[in-house]
Amino acid sequence: MSRKFVNDSTGRFVKPKVVVSRCIGFENCRYNGQIISSEEVKEMRDYIEFITVCPESEIGLGVPRDPVRLISNGEEIRLVQPNTGKDFIKEMLDYSEDFLKQNPDVDGFILKSKSPSCGLKETRIYTGIDDHSTRGKGPGFFGNEVLKRHPRKAIETEGRLRNYQIREYFLTKIYAFADFRERKGSQDLERLKEYHDYNRLLFKSYDEEVYQNMGKILEQDGDDSELYDRYEDLLYELFNQAPQCESKIQIMDDLLQDFKDMIDMDEIDFFKESLEDYSKGNTSLNVPLSILYTWLLRFKDSNLKDQSFFFPYPKDLVRLEDVRTCVSRDYWNF
Repeated sequence: MSRKFVNDSTGRFVKPKVVVSRCIGFENCRYNGQIISSEEVKEMRDYIEFITVCPESEIGLGVPRDPVRLISNGEEIRLVQPNTGKDFIKEMLDYSEDFLKQNPDVDGFILKSKSPSCGLKETRIYTGIDDHSTRGKGPGFFGNEVLKRHPRKAIETEGRLRNYQIREYFLTKIYAFADFRERKGSQDLERLKEYHDYNRLLFKSYDEEVYQNMGKILEQDGDDSELYDRYEDLLYELFNQAPQCESKIQIMDDLLQDFKDMIDMDEIDFFKESLEDYSKGNTSLNVPLSILYTWLLRFKDSNLKDQSFFFPYPKDLVRLEDVRTCVSRDYWNF
């Protein structure tokens, strides 16, 4: 089995497989022959195995091409090229099905926002071929097939990834999924137990009840393949929603208890102030995390310092200028 790892200082990260719209920094293949610039995708190129896709050019529309649009006709939505009047629904659906069948083991998607093919939930739906009025927004045809066939994977648009919280959530998911995918290929139950322990704090920060249920699977007898499948279902359930910062604060506060008898009160107060600043959105999560990590190094706690909670994805993908604020779970929805 081919194993691709990120070339960073830790050597611990499996390279995620991510489908990306080809026009986002890879090729001049938009309808007007242009390309979309995305600093976020550019930063990820050395750390992710990207699989590029351009559904419109792949079904023969060419580059450049007359644009297509979503047109509503009652309950039916069509993919029409206004200049020619041609409907490309069948070609697009056939291509989408073939592409997704050929790439089943991907960890996520980054798709072009507002595109009639790749858009997720923000593509304009027009009322007619020559009509400039719209009746709402929805997914493009390829994007809709992605949402239907891979609803549990990490799926984002290039625009939303400019937001730090969304980018962090996306990166955390794809690296957790890639690591699991690589271990599942081995069908080695001991490697799954290692995975569960390695992610103990991270998974608790997402949903402790689901994490506990995942652990119970590892205590049961059964075929290794079946146990991996059941564990995978709970893994996707765990990452169905982003964690709230209160859960991360609770994890860090619990870790403080392990060190409170070994550090002085000034250090404890400074750490608690950093947690309070983080909860108010006045500082990055990296501040209290860094304080905790220095204690782990100082007191040589090897059981904790390698936890994914501290480094859920390569450090080179962390932006120091970003502030991780506390937000409600509704924030993450499209």
